[in-house]
Amino acid sequence: MMRICTRCLLVGGAWLTLTGATVGDPVADKSAKAHELYQGGEYNKALNLYRDALVDRPEAPELHFNVGDALFKSGDYEKALQEFEQALKIPADRARAQAHYNIGNTLFQQQDYEKAIEAYKQALQLHAADEDAKVNLELALEQLQQQQQQQQQQQQQQDQEQKEQDQEDQQDQQQDQQQQQDEQEEQEQQQQEQQQESQDQQEQQEPQDQQQQQAQAGDEPISPEEAQQLLDALEDREEEAQKRRFRATGKAQGKDW
Repeated sequence: MMRICTRCLLVGGAWLTLTGATVGDPVADKSAKAHELYQGGEYNKALNLYRDALVDRPEAPELHFNVGDALFKSGDYEKALQEFEQALKIPADRARAQAHYNIGNTLFQQQDYEKAIEAYKQALQLHAADEDAKVNLELALEQLQQQQQQQQQQQQQQDQEQKEQDQEDQQDQQQDQQQQQDEQEEQEQQQQEQQQESQDQQEQQEPQDQQQQQAQAGDEPISPEEAQQLLDALEDREEEAQKRRFRATGKAQGKDW
């Protein structure tokens, strides 16, 4: 795990005294007492006293700096950052450099390494000999590189997962389309078979219908004319038959002579 240098964590080590404070100044007394509590690790009590002093003198950037220190040690980095930004109004370069330094530390804890790098650079511009700022700048650069690599790997992983998901979705879609096509072809095949079966049945039924119609036609009664024609035909057949019998009889008698 990357460790930031000790002074980066102990930002309260750069406690600032009030500019223009005089002996017996109640605000200065509160600030001094708060600093003692801070040094003893009682950060919440120190914070309360710093805030009391800040109520009495809200325009003092040094008090904002010290409040930011206590908030930082309490882990409230967001509010600590706001206080350190108020401390940038301090006129002295070294004090402003320390404010930039603490802003860098706060942003580092929030893993906002790009902004932390800029804050450390600002601190070094005001105080180039600050070795802790140099060390923390290098650490922030390393952390930023690791962070960017992790983000790149995560993006690549997300892209790969998205690609695989897209391929899976496409395969599912193709399978659904193929299934629909198979079902449609099967349905069309069934319809064709049913039509062919119906046609075959119709072709088989037509001769039967014709035979039935003919049989029904044979059962119908004949007209008188047809009956007379039938009788005439029968009489003609009978007359012809008698003639044949007569001729046959004559021939037999001739043979007896």
